[in-house]
Amino acid sequence: MLKRALYYVDNHKIEVVHTLFGKEKVLLNGKTVSKKISEAGVEHTFTIGENRYWVAQRDASYGDKLNRFEVRKNGSPISLVNILSQKSSNQMFAVVILCGLGSGFILGVIIYKLIWPTVSS
Repeated sequence: MLKRALYYVDNHKIEVVHTLFGKEKVLLNGKTVSKKISEAGVEHTFTIGENRYWVAQRDASYGDKLNRFEVRKNGSPISLVNILSQKSSNQMFAVVILCGLGSGFILGVIIYKLIWPTVSS
């Protein structure tokens, strides 16, 4: 699952994640409270105690990735900052692995040619 947003509201952890199957889920303290097909304009609603929360993705023209989602509490917008780092460590891990495999292949070819030189006529 790809985390898209992470907020802390009233000592509760609210996460918005995107699954591989095209679903968007809202997790409250690690438990799913809303799950819908990920598309433009999808809205999630859930309650914490007596408060009703509404989470929706802002349109793409908004541009700021840190505040890509709008959160409302009892109908009033609340100002939250997405504390999720936008740079994925998985991407860096993949780059390191690919560089290692490429370097290993080149080194292997060089060692192979040193040990078993080709005989040309």
